[in-house]
Amino acid sequence: MLRWLLLGGLLFALVSGVRNGWVELRWDRLLHDAGVPFVPDPDRPPAPATRR
Repeated sequence: MLRWLLLGGLLFALVSGVRNGWVELRWDRLLHDAGVPFVPDPDRPPAPATRR
């Protein structure tokens, strides 16, 4: 029971963070890393190249 309570609290905190802008999800990178084929938004300007 405690596990479900903690999991629910974690999920609630994650959703609240995304909604309030504290957590930013970059879906294109997430899907690319997961290996899911997708079509990026054609209206979005290309991201600047970053050095590693």
